[in-house]
Amino acid sequence: MLDRQNYLKVKLFLKFSRDVHGLSSLQISNDFEHLKALLLWAGSQPLSSAHAFNTNLPDSLFQIGEKGLDQTELQSILNTNQRFLLWGKAMFPVEFQNIRLSWIMKITGISKGKEVII
Repeated sequence: MLDRQNYLKVKLFLKFSRDVHGLSSLQISNDFEHLKALLLWAGSQPLSSAHAFNTNLPDSLFQIGEKGLDQTELQSILNTNQRFLLWGKAMFPVEFQNIRLSWIMKITGISKGKEVII
């Protein structure tokens, strides 16, 4: 089951991206697809405690079966999720206070030796 507040924050982020950054409907749709991985990773846990999850986000993409992704697409998913968490930390500073900026910045790094299953 997914945490409803996580989903609502994702939708708010997408609205912000459209209204403030002027992203196209296609880009918003792509971003939502990328953020689904974050929602699945978090499950019923609040994203504000993401730093304490058992697995890290890049590893979870391999575990939940993101098959058919090349390195570029995987990196794009990680970048979108990083942008969301940076936005979340800025928009909800009290709720996201335990997530360190350095932790968020490490999200885009793909672990050495990881292979993308095609």
